[in-house]
Amino acid sequence: MSKFTKMLLVILGVTFYAQCAYAGLAPGKSQLKAYTWFRYTAKAEGELTELDASYFGLERGYLRWEHAFTDKISCRVNVDIFSSDRDPHGAGLKLKYGYVDFKGIIPEGKITVGLQKIYWGTVYDWKYVTIEKALEDKEKVVASADYGVTANADIPRGMGEWQLGVYNGEGYKKYKSNVDKYPALIGNVRFIPIPGLTIGGSALYEKKEESKRLLVAGICRVARGPIDFWSELIMTKTGEPELTGLGVMIMPILKLNPNLELVGRVDYWDRNTDEEKDAHYRIIGGFNYYIVKLSKGKPGVMLQVNFERKQYEDSNKEADNEFLMQLRWEFATNPF
Repeated sequence: MSKFTKMLLVILGVTFYAQCAYAGLAPGKSQLKAYTWFRYTAKAEGELTELDASYFGLERGYLRWEHAFTDKISCRVNVDIFSSDRDPHGAGLKLKYGYVDFKGIIPEGKITVGLQKIYWGTVYDWKYVTIEKALEDKEKVVASADYGVTANADIPRGMGEWQLGVYNGEGYKKYKSNVDKYPALIGNVRFIPIPGLTIGGSALYEKKEESKRLLVAGICRVARGPIDFWSELIMTKTGEPELTGLGVMIMPILKLNPNLELVGRVDYWDRNTDEEKDAHYRIIGGFNYYIVKLSKGKPGVMLQVNFERKQYEDSNKEADNEFLMQLRWEFATNPF
């Protein structure tokens, strides 16, 4: 760990303790939330004449607890319960989030400490408009969460947001002996120059003894009337010898009415641009139907239907096909 990183962590630590002492950690309010995704999956390789797999499963069972100690200090803990074929009981359990937010330390922002989102690309605000994960999460470019410390703030006049962070770099599934001594540094910014247009970029850098990891993403979103169009470009340099990767995602969404939207998505991923015929495409089409909507357009009960086809650049490989049908339901208690 560099001297600069150590100094930054010390300064942040002193600031946190000062903020806690000032606020007094007075008792506040709590809220419980639950997110459940029940999914049917059918898989077929090559031609669609015979299924290779067909099953139901609970893909996500989030239990989320939020508590506000004061108007400036709050916390969140998420436990993820999921179906698993790697466990004899048919289910798995993992801690997804566990962090404290300290507001008032930086203007129009907060400091977040603990297991939290990775502010990179689209992964941190991915709403699963398609059932599939964000491109960078699906292809294991970055994890969706990690242990670290971040500064988060809004740009004045509603013109966007920015984040800076120091993370372990290995993701939320690895801990202690599975974490090396080289932290990952992340920066992210989103600009909203005019209503309906968002542009932004992210960078992650991790320097190790004999190699480095540099991940860069650019995003653009255009939302006008019933059309919501997302695009993302990913470029990576990793390992020793160094591999250069390239990824692209395009996702148009068409809202037919307040409760029904059509979704399309095309991914391209090439882990090593110097190697021929190792890239693949992912094509997704489907719809979302909001049976019950909560405030701010969040789903209460939601049906999602997707067909996904993974086509390989190598013509000798057969395509992978998946049909996914998912029922999502979410709720939150009143603060208590």
